[in-house]
Amino acid sequence: MNKVLFIQILRENRLLCIVLLLATLLCSALWYATFRQSSLLAQQQTDWTTKRRQAAPRAEAERTSSYQRDREQLQQLYATIPYRHEFPRVISEILDFMVLRSTTPGAMSYKVKKTDLNGLLAYSMTCSASGSYPGLKRLIGDLERLDGISTLDSVTFTTPDPALEKVVLDLQLTIYLQEKQP
Repeated sequence: MNKVLFIQILRENRLLCIVLLLATLLCSALWYATFRQSSLLAQQQTDWTTKRRQAAPRAEAERTSSYQRDREQLQQLYATIPYRHEFPRVISEILDFMVLRSTTPGAMSYKVKKTDLNGLLAYSMTCSASGSYPGLKRLIGDLERLDGISTLDSVTFTTPDPALEKVVLDLQLTIYLQEKQP
C-alpha cells in the first residue's frame, strides 16, 4: 500500500517534486562551484607568492643599480657646477652675452645665501640692461643656457620713453656655485 500511495502523491504533486529536484540540483551545483573556486583561488595565491619570492632579489638588485645610477648622475651634475672662486668668470660671461646681443649693461648686485644642499651656495643676482627688445629677448635665452645651474627668477621690461625703441630689462638670476674645491 505504501508504494501505491507514494505513486499517487507523486502524480498529484508533480510540480512540487520537480521544483524540489531542481532546488537540490542547484544547491549541489553551487556547492561544487564554490569548492572548485576556493581550490583555484588557493592555487593562484600559492603561484603569486612563489612569483613574488622569485622577483624580490631582482627588485633589490634593480633598486641598488638605480641608486648607483642616480648617484653617478648627481656626481656628473655636480661636476658641471662652477666653484665659488669662478664667480667673476660667470659675471664676465653674463657681460659678454650683453655685449654680444648689443645691449648696454646697467647696475649689478648680488647676495650670497647658503642652500639646503651640501656644499652649494646660491648667488642671488639682480642686474639690468638696455637695448632693443629682440636683443634683450636673445639675452634672456643666453642667460637661460648659462653654464652650471642657474635659474632666471624674474624678468621685467620697461620703456622709459615710448617714442624710443630702447627697452630696459631688469632681471633676477640665481646662480648656484660649489663652496670649495675637493
